[in-house]
Amino acid sequence: MRSLQKILYMNFDIITIFPDIIHSYASESILGRAQKKELIKIRTHNLRDFSGNKWGHVDDKPYGGGPGMILQVEPIYKCLKQIVGNAYMRSLHGAKNKLQKKTRVILMDPAGKKFDQRMAEKFSKLDNLVIISGRYEGFDARVYKFVDERVSVGDYVLAGGELPALVITEAVARLLPGVLGNEESLLNETFAKGVGSKEYGVKNNKNHNYSLLSTPYSLKEYPQYTRPENFMGLKVPNVLLSGNHRLVEKWRKEESK
Repeated sequence: MRSLQKILYMNFDIITIFPDIIHSYASESILGRAQKKELIKIRTHNLRDFSGNKWGHVDDKPYGGGPGMILQVEPIYKCLKQIVGNAYMRSLHGAKNKLQKKTRVILMDPAGKKFDQRMAEKFSKLDNLVIISGRYEGFDARVYKFVDERVSVGDYVLAGGELPALVITEAVARLLPGVLGNEESLLNETFAKGVGSKEYGVKNNKNHNYSLLSTPYSLKEYPQYTRPENFMGLKVPNVLLSGNHRLVEKWRKEESK
């Protein structure tokens, strides 16, 4: 039976050696408001707290030689075990029970599966999402045995996994009921399914549960304008000033093709 806590909000657990990076961003804007409303909970776990040595070292030289340092498996394993428990760690090598299927452990890795809106929707159905952020030259490969999935936010290299972890956290959190001030904004934005179509997008039922239907994504959102109507000769399209909602809807569909 799911606990009341898991019904009330979604947990994001981010493992990092720079927790202040996460705190700084997550306390502002959408994520900050969502936490204040207790719709989500973002927790950071400083990997150095699990180092097992007085210096807080969590990295070492790679066996066989090579440049840089890599993150050790032991502190990551200890941290994960504290977050998800022994049962979940064992379940990574076998069938998960119903509750454990509501938790997922992912690791930020440039070689991982590419993150997109469809993956964000999948993660938004979880109770708990654990994200491991790397640094230096990468991970001891044995770490991969203790995660569900390796995820990438793009084909480029960053200094660490904190920014990708925040990208995923925000992309997932904004899909949860109540996180956005106006849920309808999910309907007509870039990468929403069936942009510009009433039959696709966010579905609101009597329980206020929101989900995106399994339809193709549009990669383009229609152009939007606000005041002034005329800026240095650049004018707002007349159709948007017409007050004719049917024509506006038709124009938006054509512009988002």
